[in-house]
Amino acid sequence: MLDNSHKTYWVAHRGNCEHHIENTLESVASAIENGIKHIEIDVQLTQEGLPVVFHDNNLKVLLGIDKNMAETSYTRLSKTPLQPRKVNPINADYFAPLLSQIVLLIKQHKNITLYVEVKNINFQYFSYQHVYKTIIKTLQPIINQVVIISFSYRILRLVKKNSSTPIAYVLPSWQHYSSKMLKNLQPEIIFTDTTIIPTNETFHTKKEKWVAYEVSNIKKAKKLITQGIFGLESFTPALLANKLF
Repeated sequence: MLDNSHKTYWVAHRGNCEHHIENTLESVASAIENGIKHIEIDVQLTQEGLPVVFHDNNLKVLLGIDKNMAETSYTRLSKTPLQPRKVNPINADYFAPLLSQIVLLIKQHKNITLYVEVKNINFQYFSYQHVYKTIIKTLQPIINQVVIISFSYRILRLVKKNSSTPIAYVLPSWQHYSSKMLKNLQPEIIFTDTTIIPTNETFHTKKEKWVAYEVSNIKKAKKLITQGIFGLESFTPALLANKLF
């Protein structure tokens, strides 16, 4: 469910993380409660092949486990509380949720668009087809509210070939924005790091919509809006949105 209006919107990067640990049910619920209608999460498969919402390749920082997600059972994850990366969370008992739990939450809010980033680390352990089928199957109850995101050409082309679900390509560098990429992927949306956007670049006339991350202050947000950026991704979107609009 893409917003076709010209109004700039905020994207909650891993949920609303001002007072909650990223990529949790609490951070996603907080974004919804604060009126943010676009939410981005990261997905990886566990040892059993269960899709879990988690960003880092290695679990050491957030879980104290020096393994990758695909080397770890969900049984262990479900019993290991997340450790805060930066914020002092309201609730000390945060856990990495299953993607299916996020789906149940989003299903209750038909006006939410969920951006699901398929992490590249998945493909070191599982085939592209397996990852695609597993994630898409889990997302079916809310598939009309989903955009699939990735740095990976291959997984995005698989989505494009086998479904009508919109895709968003994450630019590894500005040089990856090319006519060849646009022709091969035909992405509805492009995500870009704010640090790689050329100073004088404008986006008003581009066919695809653009989302810029990480937007952490109002000055940067206003500059991006004047350049024609469609979405502003932030860890604290509710806080910034209240100051900007």
